[in-house]
Amino acid sequence: MTFHTTSYPSIDPSRSESSTAGKVVLITGGGSGIGPRIAHAFATSGCRKIAIVGRTVASPEKIKQEVEAAHAGVTVHTSTADIGDESAVNRAFESISKALGKIDIVISNAGYLPDTKPIAEADVEEWFKGMIINVKGTLNLAKAFLNYATEKLTSVHVSTGGCHIEPMPANSAYTVSKLAAARLMEYFAFENPQVRVHSIHPGVVKTDMHKKSSEGGLDMEFQFDDIELPASFAAWIVSPEAEFLRGKFVWSNWDVEELKAKKEELQSSQDLTLGLQGWP
Repeated sequence: MTFHTTSYPSIDPSRSESSTAGKVVLITGGGSGIGPRIAHAFATSGCRKIAIVGRTVASPEKIKQEVEAAHAGVTVHTSTADIGDESAVNRAFESISKALGKIDIVISNAGYLPDTKPIAEADVEEWFKGMIINVKGTLNLAKAFLNYATEKLTSVHVSTGGCHIEPMPANSAYTVSKLAAARLMEYFAFENPQVRVHSIHPGVVKTDMHKKSSEGGLDMEFQFDDIELPASFAAWIVSPEAEFLRGKFVWSNWDVEELKAKKEELQSSQDLTLGLQGWP
């Protein structure tokens, strides 16, 4: 499988095949990390109504100004909410729905990296904060989707490749919470077949979250990816071209032409879903 570290023509959001014209897109965690670039990617793909949800007021407002200045005709609506707070999430979704209309696409990008410490040294409350935000927050969002979205909602959960690879030092809190959230999204898809669900690994990008992990001692050698890779991939994964990947967990680094070549195989198997190795 070809492994990409930068965006490439097949996932270029300006392609007509990736058009999101007429759609209302909501991005959580839109004020920092890869969220702002995802907003730009959707604006490039033709979306004219974008909602950004963040934990603070300042960051989403800054991104709103940047996106609207860079893309003529785009309206960005901002809301403040901690996704771990169900009431705050519902208020944000209600505000967005009133301002922009029912939501077609949700990019669940908000997340929390607890302090990177071995289990023996971990503060239990800090360790479990990952579960509160990454799991409870995902549950709050999923319930809100059903109340404020169109009948043909597409939901993209930004997860981590850490769910699949061997354990890394001092990273249990984050990885365990993201693995649980990914499984939650599989249940969400199972119980709501009208919703198109994708989980994606965004690659390894130099963000504040990565900086925190490095300062906490998780200083392993990584091959970094350009931030435009997950942004472009997020816009592609919601396109009709990627419909065959619904219910799957895919990496932004994987070549989409090679994935499309495996379409029939992937649609007829449990490949790219969570499971147990060595099942007899």
